[in-house]
Amino acid sequence: MRKLFLLVCFVSFVLSACSSFYDEETKQLGPLPEISCVAVLPTAIPVAYGDMHTAAAIEAIRDGSTFLDSVMADELGGRPEFRLLTENQLDAILGNPWGGVLQQVRDIGQATGCGAVLETTLSKYRERVGNTMSAEISAAAAFSMELIAVESGTVLWVASFDESQKALSEDIFSFNKAQKRGFRWLSVQELSRDGLKSRLEDFPYFQKAVGE
Repeated sequence: MRKLFLLVCFVSFVLSACSSFYDEETKQLGPLPEISCVAVLPTAIPVAYGDMHTAAAIEAIRDGSTFLDSVMADELGGRPEFRLLTENQLDAILGNPWGGVLQQVRDIGQATGCGAVLETTLSKYRERVGNTMSAEISAAAAFSMELIAVESGTVLWVASFDESQKALSEDIFSFNKAQKRGFRWLSVQELSRDGLKSRLEDFPYFQKAVGE
């Protein structure tokens, strides 16, 4: 029965099934210093988000930042090698917002005792219009991540994720990803969670912690 269901899904994809258009990358930019922990900042929203065309879009990206923070807590919370900061904690640390990026990173390092800071910026968060089997507008999410060394202020590692689902007929090469996701249209929460978890799997200090 399951094989028959998958076959029916595959045939229906010729016209309407879900696939993906995506752009994603992780890259280590230099040697990684020995550190005791990583300070994880709350998800940021670009300053230019106010240029979005509707209040609904602004509210959506704010909701998205809150959701990504919850995923970070699920994946990294409770582990001593990661210190997750709230907005209030970050505001208390950064008493002087005009001190420059390097000074801000050093202030965070001093307050947390961590040797690196992980910053995530969400730039796109669009909910699906439709349901799991048929979507008029697909979900879309995009974010970037930077790991910054406290001592030098240099960027040690970067990651990006930018994906919008498409019909498989438009992108037949993503069949394996569509199959893994159950041949369905994802919600924006499912899409962004999948993207963030995949990025964290390549996060160097996360890998080290898992392997210990």
